[in-house]
Amino acid sequence: QFAESERMADGIYRTKLYEDVANRILEKIRGGEWPADTRLPAEMKLAAQFDVSRSTVREAVRSLQIAGILRSRPGSGTFVSDRALMILESRALPAVMTEPGAMGELAQARYVLEPELAFFAAQQAQSGDIEALMDTARRMQRTKDRSELMRLGYRFHMRLAETARNGVLLALYRSVDSGLQCMRIMDSVTLDIYLAGAEDHMRIAEAVAAHDAARARSEMQRHIRKSYASFFDGNGEGRA
Repeated sequence: QFAESERMADGIYRTKLYEDVANRILEKIRGGEWPADTRLPAEMKLAAQFDVSRSTVREAVRSLQIAGILRSRPGSGTFVSDRALMILESRALPAVMTEPGAMGELAQARYVLEPELAFFAAQQAQSGDIEALMDTARRMQRTKDRSELMRLGYRFHMRLAETARNGVLLALYRSVDSGLQCMRIMDSVTLDIYLAGAEDHMRIAEAVAAHDAARARSEMQRHIRKSYASFFDGNGEGRA
């Protein structure tokens, strides 16, 4: 979402007016008032509707065109892009992940997502995938260095997500994992927890190698519950 500053009584920001106008246009698109392929009102009409100058409307529209949310048809006007909602939704996830208190929700998202990635990885794994996962798990068992365990763990989970061979799930995993890394949630994880996690990774790798999808899912659920114990109760359900 575009930057915001103090809102005044007339519903329009006194500073960066074009950003507020852009947000008002986005509200109409999100709310379904202006669906895909809708022709926007003329510049003069929008200026009157939002009580701003035509140049402010022009700047707002231009910013949304650059973002791919609006598109111009020479001689016909400006229209809502067919991809507008998809672009808006792609922005929504990073925005949610920066909210205070999102850490627990991100951990819960991993609990929902990663066991299914492990399940599909066990079904889809080829010899090269299995070799890479087993090699990483063995290296985790051998090392006693916390930073190296963190690096290897990240490599293991990413390779597992790639092995599932589902582009949508992989993109979701990368988004969730990036959010957790940005919050540096793993900085509080002790060496002992990482060492115990190395054994978890080996059990997951073995389940994938055996193409045992149900066991791979179960082992990953157990691993996530252990890694983020403070966010789950004894049954693995997210805390409120």
